[in-house]
Amino acid sequence: MISYEIAAAATTTAPPERIFAVLDDFGRWPDWMPAFEHLKVELPRDATLGPGYSFRIRSGLVHTEMRVIDYSPLARATAFRVSFPPLTGTNRCRVVPLGDGQYRIERVDSVDLPELLANLIDASQRERFARLADEFLQALKRTVE
Repeated sequence: MISYEIAAAATTTAPPERIFAVLDDFGRWPDWMPAFEHLKVELPRDATLGPGYSFRIRSGLVHTEMRVIDYSPLARATAFRVSFPPLTGTNRCRVVPLGDGQYRIERVDSVDLPELLANLIDASQRERFARLADEFLQALKRTVE
């Protein structure tokens, strides 16, 4: 297994409560999140949002299992497992108060790939992942501000 991280950050005036209200509304992710407009988010019935909460994202034959692993006042994280290509990882989003009404949103994605798959993903694909992480933060910022 080979692991790598993708990090992005943005500064906003939106408070953590507003940021997490948008992030925690998983069913509305396709409304604002880049590359999600053709995906379907399947939420469980009668489940309480917090650590252990699980949901699924579908795109045709491919699906991703998501599970909340951090649900604290200034951070959220989900672990994910993609059906194909087979990969796992985590998505972390942290809000850092900067003072003077400013906050930094930090996103760190950790991706674990089978060695064969990792060897097929070149630097340009990793750049694409980094660009998508930045696009995600810019869309989140537009949504919360």
